[in-house]
Amino acid sequence: MRRRQFITLIGGAAVGSWPLEAARAVGGADFLVDGVPLPSDASVASVPNSPTDLQLRWSGVWIGAWNGGLKHILLVERVGEDGTVGIVYAEADNPRPRSRANWWRLNAVASGSTLTVQAPPFTATYEMDDEGQLKALFKGNRIARAAMSRTDLASLTRPDAVVAWSRGVSELLQTDLLEDGNPIRLETVVFKPSGTGPFPLAVFNHGSSSARASPALVKETWVSFAVADFLNKRGWLVAFPQRRGRGKSDGFCDEELSRDGKPKAGCNTDMALSDAGRALTDIDAAIAVLRRRQDVAPAPLLIGGHSRGGVLSFAYAGMHPEQTLGVINFVGGWTSEKCSVGEFVNQTLFERGAHYGRSTIWLYGQGDYFYSIAHSRKNFAAFEKAGGQGKFFEFNVPSDIGHNVVHYPDLWLGPVGDYLNSLSG
Repeated sequence: MRRRQFITLIGGAAVGSWPLEAARAVGGADFLVDGVPLPSDASVASVPNSPTDLQLRWSGVWIGAWNGGLKHILLVERVGEDGTVGIVYAEADNPRPRSRANWWRLNAVASGSTLTVQAPPFTATYEMDDEGQLKALFKGNRIARAAMSRTDLASLTRPDAVVAWSRGVSELLQTDLLEDGNPIRLETVVFKPSGTGPFPLAVFNHGSSSARASPALVKETWVSFAVADFLNKRGWLVAFPQRRGRGKSDGFCDEELSRDGKPKAGCNTDMALSDAGRALTDIDAAIAVLRRRQDVAPAPLLIGGHSRGGVLSFAYAGMHPEQTLGVINFVGGWTSEKCSVGEFVNQTLFERGAHYGRSTIWLYGQGDYFYSIAHSRKNFAAFEKAGGQGKFFEFNVPSDIGHNVVHYPDLWLGPVGDYLNSLSG
C-alpha cells in the first residue's frame, strides 16, 4: 500500500508530518462511535495459544477523553513477542486546531505496563493499572491527560452503544441564575471517591479556553484527572463547575467572547473586574447547589483552580472565609501580564482573597507564557501586604510546562499533600 504524508493535530498538539500506513479519511470508516471513527477493518489483536505477558495485557480497546473533553479510542491490533505494537489511534472533532474526527494506524512499543506511541513532535504514553485501565499522557505543544477504560469492540460498535468517556459524571446543576430572563444550568463534572459518604467537598475551577477563544473552543468541558484522582484518594468529592457558556453550561461565555463570537478584548480594568465578578457569581451559584447534595458533608469546602480559576478561588475564599477550608492556586491570574492593566487586575483579585486569613498554596512554573515568575511573585507580595497568608512554590521546568503545572502531579503531589495535612491538623 502506498505510504502517504499527513499533517494534523492530535490531542490539541501539532503532530507534524510522518508516514502513516493504511490511513484513510473518515468517509472510509464503517464505524462511528459517538463521534469517533474507526476503520471498517479494525480488529483487536488475537491472542496466540502460548501468549506472552505483553500479548495478554495489551490485546484490547480502550476509551477515554483527553482532559475530559476530547473523545479518544486506543485500539491495539497487533502485539509482537518483542513488544512492537500496531494500534489504531482515533479522535473526535477537535475544535482547538479545527481538525475533523479521524483515525490513524501507528506503531507503538509495549514494555510491561507501559505502552508508548512516538510520532515526533508528540508522544502518548499509556500506563496500565492492575484492573486493565489506562492513565494516558499526551505531550506535544499541549499537555493532555485521560483516564481510559477497557471495553470490547463488539459492544463499542453497536448502534445503540452508550459510551462512558470519563469516570466523572457530567451533571447540569439547576441554579438560581437568570440570563435574559432564562434560567441557567451549569454543567459540573463530579468525581466521587469510594465509599458511601457524605464526603467533604472540593471545587476546582477552570481557566480560559484559549488566548484565541472561539464559540467552538468554549464548548470544551475542562477537568483535571490528576487533581480528581489525588483528592478522591484522600476522600474528597471533587466538582469541576463550568461557568456560563463553557462546556454544556447554559448562557453566553461573556468573559471570553464578544457577542459577535470573536475573542473578547479584555485589556480594560473595568471590563476585566466586571467579568471576574460574573465568574464569581457562577462559582457561588454552583457551590450553593453542590452543598445541598446528600453525598456532600456539611463542612467548609476546599477550593482551587487553574489560571483564571486559581485567582477566582482566592477571591471566593475572601468573600466566604467561614465556608472555606483551604485554597489551592495553580498558576493563577485573570489576564496576561502583557496586558497594560494585567498587574493591577491580578493583584486586585488576589488582594480580595487576603480576607480569608488562613494558609494558602501557590504553585507556579518557570517559562509561563501568561505569568512570569517575577509577575506572580509580585502578586503574592501584594496578597501578603494585604494580610494574606500563603506559601509560594516555584518549579524549575521547561518553558512548555510553565502554564501546565497542574498536568504534572509529580511536581506538586508532595507540596499539596503537605498543605492538606496542615489543614486537617
